[in-house]
This record gives sequence, structure tokens and C-alpha cells, in this order.
Amino acid sequence: MSDAASRRTRKRERMYRNLLDATAALIAEDGTADLRISDITERADVALGSFYNYFASKEEIVDAVARETLSALAASLAEGDEATAGDDAAIAARAIRRFVDLAREDELLARLLVNLSAGDAVFVSSVHPAARRAVERGVAHGRFTVGSVELSVVAITGGALALVRAIIDGLDVGPEPGRELAERSLLALGVPPQEAARVAARV
Repeated sequence: MSDAASRRTRKRERMYRNLLDATAALIAEDGTADLRISDITERADVALGSFYNYFASKEEIVDAVARETLSALAASLAEGDEATAGDDAAIAARAIRRFVDLAREDELLARLLVNLSAGDAVFVSSVHPAARRAVERGVAHGRFTVGSVELSVVAITGGALALVRAIIDGLDVGPEPGRELAERSLLALGVPPQEAARVAARV
């Protein structure tokens, strides 16, 4: 690649990043209802017409921000931390509880997710790879026993999204919905009942 082509590529990547960052910042400040493309380009210091070199619509860039945010969160949770101490069951339970907690701790992101035109697809495609790796790792270590990894991942991620939506909608899902879903998910992954309850409660 020539120096000129390399500079053009870097500039394009930089402008794309600026647009994403500007959109994320504006959503954090005011949500998506009144978000305008002109607001995004002004914040990103990009010409209005240049926006369409990267995204076809406001909805497309909002989807991109949601995908990136969820993918980063899922990847970090799937690796665990000191609190989960390398236990695959604890890592899974912590990840499930964290996603459900979005509905109360980061309501803006949760509302953005459930109100996207293709919210279910965005959630599944963003979270699924990391969730699948986590379940496969637990199976390989003998911590999980499942008939189908794919079915387990779809059921757990779908349940998490449905629960987030229920909380946002104000449905009565009990005082600790994240813990309960984590426990039920561990049971579905073959963790014994008492162990599932203990792990889900402590993470």
C-alpha cells in the first residue's frame, strides 16, 4: 500500500471512530429520541455530507454503537475477574447478572437496546460469540454438561434480553431477577441445584 493510500485509510478509520464516539456521547447525554445526524457530525467535527460515506442512516450508526458496546462488555465479562476466580460457573453467573443489571444501572443503554429496530438481533450477534466461548470452555473443563452448546447459548442470551425488557417495562420480576436468572441458567448448564444457588448468590 502506498503512503497516500495508507494515509487515506487511516483518515477514514479516524473519521469512522469519531462518528461512533460522538454518537455514543450524545446518546449518553440525551438518548436517541431527538438525536440528529447533524448533531453527530457537529460533535465529531465531520462534514454533514461525509456521514453518508460511513452510515446510511441514524439508525445504522446507533445500531453500530450498541453492537460495539455490547461486544466489548460481553468479551470482558466472558474472561472473568478476581471475583470469579477462574470458575466457569461463576463467570457465567456474573455475566448474566451484569447484563440483567443493565436495566437498572445503565437504563439508557438498556432502553437503547430494547428499542432498536432489530434489538434482538443486535443483542444476540454481539453477545453470542463471547457467550458461546464461555459455555464451550465450561464444557471442556467438565463444569457444564449440555446436550447442545448452541441451544444453551441461545436460551440464556434470549432469556437475559427478555428479562431486561421486562424490567424496563416495569413488570414484576421479583427483587433479584439477575440472581434468579443466573441460577436457572446454571441449572440448565448442568450445575447441581445447591451449587447453582450458591454460585449465583455470591457473584
